[in-house]
Amino acid sequence: MALSPQGERGLFRWHIHCLYRPRGRAMSGGTGWMGTERDAMKSGTSAAAARFLRTAKLCRIRDVEQLLAVSALVRDLSALIHALQKERGASSIYLGSGGTRFAEDRARWQADARTLESVLRDRLDLVDEQLDRLSCGAQFYSRAALALYALDGLPALRDQVSSLALVPQDSVKAFTDIIGHLLSVLFEAADIAADPAISRALVALFNVVQGKEFAGQERATASAGFSRGRFDGVEHGRLAHLIDAQNRAFRIFAEFADPAQAAAFRTALADPAVAEVERMRAVALSDDARHGELSGITPELWFDRATRRMELLKTVEDRLTDDLRRLCEAKLAQARADLGQADTGGPDTVLPVAMMLVDAVPALTGVNGPSSIGQEQDGAGLYAPDGLPPKLMRSVLDVMQAQSQRLRDVSLELETAKAALNERKVIDRAKGLLMSTRNLSEEEAYKLIRKTAMNQNKRIVEVAEAILSMSDILRGVTGGGGAAGG
Repeated sequence: MALSPQGERGLFRWHIHCLYRPRGRAMSGGTGWMGTERDAMKSGTSAAAARFLRTAKLCRIRDVEQLLAVSALVRDLSALIHALQKERGASSIYLGSGGTRFAEDRARWQADARTLESVLRDRLDLVDEQLDRLSCGAQFYSRAALALYALDGLPALRDQVSSLALVPQDSVKAFTDIIGHLLSVLFEAADIAADPAISRALVALFNVVQGKEFAGQERATASAGFSRGRFDGVEHGRLAHLIDAQNRAFRIFAEFADPAQAAAFRTALADPAVAEVERMRAVALSDDARHGELSGITPELWFDRATRRMELLKTVEDRLTDDLRRLCEAKLAQARADLGQADTGGPDTVLPVAMMLVDAVPALTGVNGPSSIGQEQDGAGLYAPDGLPPKLMRSVLDVMQAQSQRLRDVSLELETAKAALNERKVIDRAKGLLMSTRNLSEEEAYKLIRKTAMNQNKRIVEVAEAILSMSDILRGVTGGGGAAGG
């Protein structure tokens, strides 16, 4: 039976208390009072090691249970984001057509989004009870708070759309800002994963969700142009940026996805609707589109094909969400099985690790005289308790070396996954700095960073780091602390 978070924390504290409670039991195998004392020391060491091991496994169970709660949050975030993406697209056509198109579709998707918003709010309350606030950090909770504030503004936004008080571009931006806050919560959820396999799965999922969001913005932006009957230069630049952003997100996904997930993604994009989207993209981006030559493409046709493409991406997203949940469940089952093995085996289950430092093979210490050649070959350089054959000690050493290598590999995988997330944070901060100091849009700030990186033959994150290092200069602050003069 699952424990409540309070009960689990109580059990955890009890095990910590047990670590420092004196324990011991008699062990045979020694001779005389020195042997008895040595055996008692062995008993105390092995018992303490077992208690520490058990506590470590309890911590592992707690961590994976938190990640399982995060996977449920990710699922609900994904569902609401998808509903808001559909409402955003329908609202764009509704406004672009002066309220004559997509009124019923907008109302239906608006109702879906309301239902899913209620589900997400309940999930956030539940997750707040399940997560360890200290391990998650302030950033996650700050993002969640901002997302909830953004959702509070949805009713007013919907009223403005209904009354045709907004132009399509403003509606798209308002919905995109709300979705962006939800994506930030998802982003921070990916950043708190301590398990490398789960972290990689979250990075892959986040980039599919991010890529699909850019696809949704493209759908809404082009919907407004097709509804109006022409495209201007600003929309051309916006569409080109969104297509580039999608490709970038999907490249990162491919780096972190497992082969089966990557194959599912390729299969989804092989659908004929995707080729149709590519064709209509080319029309929207052509010079003729500025003069109203749209090759007979209606906003309904564009929206239908772009929506079909997004639904295909949603199937990949759903698969990754399910894979993440199954991965968390498998990790949790394994962690509980490990704990059960520790409980069954008792303190001596960790003795092979501890005993390598407890006693020395007589052949090496010289206590019983010179060793034979055979003993020297089998046992040279190995520490072991009395009675443990040197060949077995070699096996123990091999196991420990393999475990050490596995831990190094795990650390490398985790660092790789975290690096992708950290680089994104650096780039986002640099974009924000340029936006605030040079009055640029997000798209213009990213283009400036990318162009500089290309000109200097550097990675984008390196240019972003250089921009952040010059933040004082960009804000007009001199070395003396005064404002820069003209």
